[in-house]
Amino acid sequence: MSDDYEKRKQLLEEIKLLTKIEQEGIFRILKSTNSLYSENSNGIFFDLLKLNTETFDEMKQFLDFCKQNRQAFEDREKEERIAQEMLHN
Repeated sequence: MSDDYEKRKQLLEEIKLLTKIEQEGIFRILKSTNSLYSENSNGIFFDLLKLNTETFDEMKQFLDFCKQNRQAFEDREKEERIAQEMLHN
């Protein structure tokens, strides 16, 4: 399988792990790039293999941003827990 196919398959797996708000960010990218998608009561659907390179790259950047944001949030929560424990000891 091609490297591009594997990258797109990985992107799909990462999209599945996003929160609803983050998934809405993916939808905004689809809309802003005039990418084809369909919508019904089950959600929004699009073909990752048909996305142009620019849209794919924009989605990848957004996913990287989400991961960094999530990690920063977890780090802040950990620091807050440690500070709370220090206050109570």
